[in-house]
Amino acid sequence: MNLDIMTPPALRRAYETDLREAFPPSELKPLAAMEGMRERGIYEPLRLTEDGGEPVGYMLLWKHPEEPYVLVDYLCVPARLRGRGVGGQLIAMVRQRYPADTVFIGESEAPTGDPAADGIILRRLAFYQRTGAVLLGYDTALFGVHFKTICWAERLPDEGEIMRRHQEIYLRQFAREKYDRFIQIPLLPGEQPRPLSDWTE
Repeated sequence: MNLDIMTPPALRRAYETDLREAFPPSELKPLAAMEGMRERGIYEPLRLTEDGGEPVGYMLLWKHPEEPYVLVDYLCVPARLRGRGVGGQLIAMVRQRYPADTVFIGESEAPTGDPAADGIILRRLAFYQRTGAVLLGYDTALFGVHFKTICWAERLPDEGEIMRRHQEIYLRQFAREKYDRFIQIPLLPGEQPRPLSDWTE
């Protein structure tokens, strides 16, 4: 397996195919936003290939500009390859690529209370925990979507520190007015996510 940084054309192909298949429109930010963050040096779109062939997985990382904190923006294994251990291998290889003190923050859709929908959601959370992720004590809501917050780290920092860095990653991208309108970190107990919206607003 080979892990590399996608070129702009490769990112565009991944966005138009596998990422669109894997993520609903409410969770997929515009390609232009990814490209803009990449140009500023805070976004690293990684691709896993098998012997230089077709991609078998992607991890798109949004980096804190000053601290060793990275937000896992998207993790995607094409539908035809799921269930073969590719996702776990991808996470392990990405973690090895970064310094040992790097803290990876993840956001995974929160259970809804609907058994029909929650099966996949709970399986995804269980998968992350099998790869070493810790379920943190605070939730988030982003553009109206409720997420559980997870973390991969060799040494888990104080949760308040993780949350501050999580907030800062978004505050570096959004003006305060937009942040307050669309980003809820943390989503307080009993608080409802704001109405669904998207990055283009």
